[in-house]
Amino acid sequence: MRLYQTCVFLVCVMISVLFFAATQGIAASQPPAKAEISTAKIERDFIAGPFGQVHVRIARPETESPKPPLVLFHPTPYSSDYFLKFMRRMASDRTVIAIDTPGYGDSDRPKELQSINGYAGSAATVLKAMGYGGKKGQPVDLLGYHTGTLIAAELAIQHPGLVRRLVLPGLPFFTGAERKKAYQANAKPEQVASDGSHLAKKWDFAKAATKAGLSLERAQEHFGDMMQCYPHCWEAYHGVFTYPAEERFPNVEQPVLLITNDGSLKQETEAALPLFPQATLIHINGVTLGGFDLASQKYVTVIRPFLDNDPPNMSEK
Repeated sequence: MRLYQTCVFLVCVMISVLFFAATQGIAASQPPAKAEISTAKIERDFIAGPFGQVHVRIARPETESPKPPLVLFHPTPYSSDYFLKFMRRMASDRTVIAIDTPGYGDSDRPKELQSINGYAGSAATVLKAMGYGGKKGQPVDLLGYHTGTLIAAELAIQHPGLVRRLVLPGLPFFTGAERKKAYQANAKPEQVASDGSHLAKKWDFAKAATKAGLSLERAQEHFGDMMQCYPHCWEAYHGVFTYPAEERFPNVEQPVLLITNDGSLKQETEAALPLFPQATLIHINGVTLGGFDLASQKYVTVIRPFLDNDPPNMSEK
């Protein structure tokens, strides 16, 4: 009798575990699991821009897709390498293009400090050279992160026929005295110390997300990425903290998805929401540092429906 009761108990437990796993899978994987990550190969190319050669990464789906390509703009001081895992997930059903901002990654560095306007103009040159926009070219969707959000927004303003939709997670929206303070703290030349102490500081920055689960190997890749722009990594911050976002954001005509997480720039992103004529805000729980490495599927789950004109449960502005 005891053996029979034990067997019944174990069967019940197994059924409960399987049911829990199945229901959790359904809740966490929209779209289906097969689209969660693709086998897309990432190609690399160089395209002539106004400041020299611009390096791009391109991930294409296995079968040709009619969906607009998604173009990515990375945060400072990294490059398009920052989005590798996210690119492979999003490329299951569309082409994904990630551009190295001039002066970062493998893109040539401008001879003079650039505004966000200058970076956006460079991106427009690259995308048009690739055949997008114009009377016959397909429009693209844009995603920027931190510095990249401003480049994406300005590009959409300058070339409304080129850009269809925008996704802007983590907006560095600062105004007035706060913007000046942020400029003084970030937009300043970096030193090369003879004892290498500057490298230790950059390593601490690169490995910060290991507290959230990032591997040391990936942290090392981010560190190497930073070394490509050092000691000029600060230069894009000149553009960020001189950008009159409060004047420019109301000129964005396209639908915008703003995304916050439990990490930085949550309040700043929320404060920018009323400035956009067509904006939606959604929050992703449980993400602090390294979101595009550690929680790329969470981003895909909310971004893909927005780009496909089928928003999930969001609070409209």
